Amino acid sequence: MNYTRREFIQRVGIAFASLAMARCIRPTGGGDGSVRDRLRRYWAQFDSLAQDAREQNYERSEKALEQFLVDHQAALDELVAAGELDADVAAQVQTAFGAAAYHVWRSNAPITCYEPFLVDYTPTISGQLAQQAEVLAEMAESGDLDMDTVTKVQVSIERDVAFLNLSREDTDALYDELIAAAGDSYAFPPFDELDLEITPEAEKAARFLIELLLAE
Repeated sequence: MNYTRREFIQRVGIAFASLAMARCIRPTGGGDGSVRDRLRRYWAQFDSLAQDAREQNYERSEKALEQFLVDHQAALDELVAAGELDADVAAQVQTAFGAAAYHVWRSNAPITCYEPFLVDYTPTISGQLAQQAEVLAEMAESGDLDMDTVTKVQVSIERDVAFLNLSREDTDALYDELIAAAGDSYAFPPFDELDLEITPEAEKAARFLIELLLAE
């Protein structure tokens, strides 16, 4: 079922408020080395990834990034094999993680900036994902569960995941439409104003990340 932005925000807010009251957002692995704990630590290591990119040479930092992505994928595969996560949802989570990790690495590695395009939302979205993960991790560590913030992050992650998992054809079609509409003004709407379809997989992926990163 499709929801308007307002209806979805209300729906998510009610759901998470109920979870908080029932104490249903609880640790799923803590620091015990479980698969979920490993996944949580990967999302918490973007600062280390950035530092390594700055301090190591290009080849070593690139290999570290590749291994980072492989390890995250392996943990997701374990959850899929155990029946704890749908394969389609895991794929969306991996795409989101890969985009965020690559953005952090590229922003700090000794290479040139992103190649300029007329319109490209990917760098902004990828940076947002890394920041959202940091916000949720800080909330989990402090125990200060602000439901308004959780709801906003949930909605934002859903849009980020939905966009990043568009096919190349759909992405190109969207950009062509925006460029045609902008004309000579080159005035493109901010990402939050794009009319995106939130697929069930994107919704589940966002919910998975929220629960994962809020677990203590």
